[in-house]
Amino acid sequence: MQNIFVYGTLQSELIINKLTGKSFDFLPAILSGYKRYCIKGCDYPAIIAEAGSETKGLVIMNVEDSDMKILSFYEGDEYEKKIVSVILNNKPTNVLAFIWVKEIGLLENKDWDLQQFQKNSLLHYLNFVVPETLAAFYKK
Repeated sequence: MQNIFVYGTLQSELIINKLTGKSFDFLPAILSGYKRYCIKGCDYPAIIAEAGSETKGLVIMNVEDSDMKILSFYEGDEYEKKIVSVILNNKPTNVLAFIWVKEIGLLENKDWDLQQFQKNSLLHYLNFVVPETLAAFYKK
């Protein structure tokens, strides 16, 4: 089992539940040395290493390998899984995170906003993006 730091759309328990069919414990965490950015033309974010920065997010606890495969497929090839150290329950803890690996020029110089996502895009994700992701995952 893995613990995963999430900082974008996967902070939504509704998305996680619909992707995996399961409920997980989510705990607040801070990732130092990484900054979150909006991606141009997209409604999901990226993080990249940036000294002196920090990103607030959540850690999804005890994710099984089968669920990790679905979450990795959902994230796509724009990200790679990397072990990072977050502050969780006031102590450093190693977890996995999805780190942006595409061109930096695709990022906007502004932070991504979870509340804006929930207001403007969450229903689209629940009704279209997640079902399409699952259909493609199980078809492969």
